[in-house]
Amino acid sequence: MSKTISLREVSGLIGITPQGLGKISNKEDSILKGNSRHFSPSTVRSILNDRGFTFPKKKVVFHCLKGGASKTTLAYNSAYRLSQFGAKVLLVDLDKQGNATQAFNLDNIDKCFVDVVTGASSIEETILNVGPHLDILPSTFRNARLEIELNNTNYNPKSFYSKLFGPIENDYDFIIFDLPPDLNRNTYLCTIYGDVICIPTNPDEFAVMGMKMTLESIDSIKEEFEDLNPETYIVWSKYDARETNSFHYITEFEKISNVNVMPVVIRSDSTFKNAQANKQSVFEVKKKSNAKEDVDILARELSGLREFFSPVGRA
Repeated sequence: MSKTISLREVSGLIGITPQGLGKISNKEDSILKGNSRHFSPSTVRSILNDRGFTFPKKKVVFHCLKGGASKTTLAYNSAYRLSQFGAKVLLVDLDKQGNATQAFNLDNIDKCFVDVVTGASSIEETILNVGPHLDILPSTFRNARLEIELNNTNYNPKSFYSKLFGPIENDYDFIIFDLPPDLNRNTYLCTIYGDVICIPTNPDEFAVMGMKMTLESIDSIKEEFEDLNPETYIVWSKYDARETNSFHYITEFEKISNVNVMPVVIRSDSTFKNAQANKQSVFEVKKKSNAKEDVDILARELSGLREFFSPVGRA
């Protein structure tokens, strides 16, 4: 897994010229690939810290009651990109299908989240490292037992996830959850725990219905726990400018109250499927693509990097 990021990408990230970054960075901390210099995640983190940026602590939940909305694709690629930026990231795969886990080409997984819930394994023992600054809490079909185990467990909804993840929370800047397209006890508990809820939504009728149901479930949680108010975002995905309905849905739902629309649209791009087939993130594919550009913006938004290094943010 290649996790380095080019000098040109880092210079664009912090808003200075490649020549300027070349002067202030140490060549000893870079890797030469072809004719370009690349930085490791730890070096990028140091460069950001030197310019006054510190990653926030966030629990980000990708959730939508509609399959095929790009939850796993965006959770996986966002986690990868954030780790390239130097953030310390834990990706939590809670979908029993385990697609995010399979994307890292992990086989023979013997521990997953249900083992943490039952006490058969500690969370520290269950987490696997998959690259610099990037870990995963993997999933298998055994997570299909989650609802059964939760039915047999006495718990406080507000503290359930906090207790499970408490031992490792401070080890990460971002804990990113990939939820299944379900409305059940576990998705309910995870939503309570999240700071940021991202609802990937395709601009079509059925996906929009799923998005509306997801928003209703979040609103019911807010009514139940008045002190909870997670940042909630619609993330438009699989956008195709050639389809008239795509533009209609995106403009119509800009007016929804109590919810934000992420200021990036994830465009349809075969790079997502091609990378997935090769067990790669889109950032490991050499050619330029809309997929890379769009997920890069999403990762900057989630981290606060885009605002911090914007002309307004630097003023």
